[in-house]
Amino acid sequence: MSLIFSVQSNDTYGYLGSALYLHLNVENILNSSDFLLKKDTTLVFKVNKAVSQFYQEYRNRTVIYPNGTIRFNEARATDSGHYIVEMFDESGTMLHQAAHTVIIIESVVEGVLGSSALFHLKNKTHGTEMKWNKGSAVVASLIKGKPRYFSYYENRTEIFANGTLRLHKIQENDLGIYTVNVNDKDGNNAYTEYAELLISNLTELPCVYAATACSVTFFIENMDGRNISDAKWKKGENSVAEFKGPTPCYYGEYGSRAEIFTNGTLRLDRTLKTDTGNYSVEFFDNKIKQKWITQLFIMDPVSQPVLKYSCLPDGEVQFYCSVENGSDPVFQWSLNGNTLDGDSVFHSVRKHVLVVYNDSGSLVCSALNHVSKKQSDLVSFTCAGRRRMNSVIWYVVAVIVGIAVFVFIPAVAMHKRSNTNPQPQTNLMLLTPVPQQEDEMPDHPSPPEDRVCTTATELSTFTY
Repeated sequence: MSLIFSVQSNDTYGYLGSALYLHLNVENILNSSDFLLKKDTTLVFKVNKAVSQFYQEYRNRTVIYPNGTIRFNEARATDSGHYIVEMFDESGTMLHQAAHTVIIIESVVEGVLGSSALFHLKNKTHGTEMKWNKGSAVVASLIKGKPRYFSYYENRTEIFANGTLRLHKIQENDLGIYTVNVNDKDGNNAYTEYAELLISNLTELPCVYAATACSVTFFIENMDGRNISDAKWKKGENSVAEFKGPTPCYYGEYGSRAEIFTNGTLRLDRTLKTDTGNYSVEFFDNKIKQKWITQLFIMDPVSQPVLKYSCLPDGEVQFYCSVENGSDPVFQWSLNGNTLDGDSVFHSVRKHVLVVYNDSGSLVCSALNHVSKKQSDLVSFTCAGRRRMNSVIWYVVAVIVGIAVFVFIPAVAMHKRSNTNPQPQTNLMLLTPVPQQEDEMPDHPSPPEDRVCTTATELSTFTY
């Protein structure tokens, strides 16, 4: 048999506590005459003449498939390391050899673009030297309590005494696998941990409103018709729907009335009031984890409003608009074909109550919410109280005007008559008798007999 010998180096990533699949690219392992898998120098399992045997901690959590895939259940941090696959023929000649590197990611850190992220050590045993890497690039180190930062990360990182790494102002190229190597006081590697940074982008969408017993659809917009089969929908912390491979999967009560599409769209049928809540969808777009959130409100549609009115004693007209059904109704009014907005000198709006100062006209009220709108029948109204009030007002005005006429006009006439021949100011002094000689004539003639003279007190009344 010819020699088939190859050396390969493949990295396989797994997550702590999850199943790890290691693809060995070798078929008919279980039927081979001599096959073995080692981790460093530790034997994991061996097949000899079609008899397989597992060793140590792998004994109860390892499954081998005929296509050469090996599954480790409940991956552990100690599963990280270098694995060697060797296959021999019956004569002991090596037919196949391959090397695989397994990395178990112990923590997943999610960061939002532009914000900060913290990488914590799972192992609480701290060494004298700790160094964080991303791939082959050194991010930060802490040696004997002295921190040091490198190149691209120099102004964006901070390392603490317990080994925690903080990364500031997250950028898209920061996503990936980070490694921390911890050495003891002798410079020997105490342990190595792996962490993955996932970058997420949070988008808040407008609220969604839907009527009870209907259908509502949540769209993932601007995806250009792309297949988003990794979309996962949740209501709060509870799963609603997602794809597992090509198969849609539904949870709880949504199994019979939800549908998820390959473009990420989710539709809920026969909506219930209990569907109201916070919804989110997560999916990856160019390695960036997108998370979109929205609020769904399920509302009862409004019924046709009923409009009633009453005439108030002071001549105003008060209207009442009411609905029998409907969530959070808002009312609108239209008087004589004109929409009424807010209060004015002609009307006063108080939600479902309207007061107008017209004594006649026609009015319509509308009730609406986010999912429906209904209008009442047109109501024509006439209230006589307003006209009676007008008559009283005009009567009072007429009386006041009449009194003013009878008082004001004579006073004005007397004032004008007094101003026609005004007396000089010195005439007031002539009213005081002055002794005269019998044969002297007065300096001024006596007033005509038909003129009525007034006293000084009377004159002062009209002196301005």
